[in-house]
Amino acid sequence: MNSLQQRLLTLFICTVFSTHYAHGTSSVFNKTQLTTIKAQNMGKRWLMLLWSVDCPPCFKELASIQKLKQRLKQKHLQLNVVLVNTDANEEALAEQFKIIQEFQLDDFPNFHFAEDQGDQNRFLIDPHWYGELPRSYFVTRDGEFHGKSGVISQSILVRWLIE
Repeated sequence: MNSLQQRLLTLFICTVFSTHYAHGTSSVFNKTQLTTIKAQNMGKRWLMLLWSVDCPPCFKELASIQKLKQRLKQKHLQLNVVLVNTDANEEALAEQFKIIQEFQLDDFPNFHFAEDQGDQNRFLIDPHWYGELPRSYFVTRDGEFHGKSGVISQSILVRWLIE
């Protein structure tokens, strides 16, 4: 193997590992993260979807997001979605990664509640939300949150995220 081939192989390995590291990660959700998410999305319409590994209706919502993502990918457009897993234990975190990869949503910002922070985070997001899932927040361009519990229809997601 010559020097050029070694460099190309090294570059390829670094690219593969850096891509793997960038996708499929989840950050602990907290007040600082929420402030950052809001700032990064100011001026855009976006969706914050809260879900759990023990919530079958949440999987329907994740499947809808996956379909929309694939549909827009063909048009070279991206969805503006933030996923927040409300489970707060290590076992659920491992399951969270598996589910996110299964639905091919690992390129969206992914967050999870830290252990013993569930109540605090729910209040931080919305003092009127009591934890029912799935919970979606449609966030306007000026940062106003509109929460809705239950599975959101595909047509509403399309109208909010695409149109």
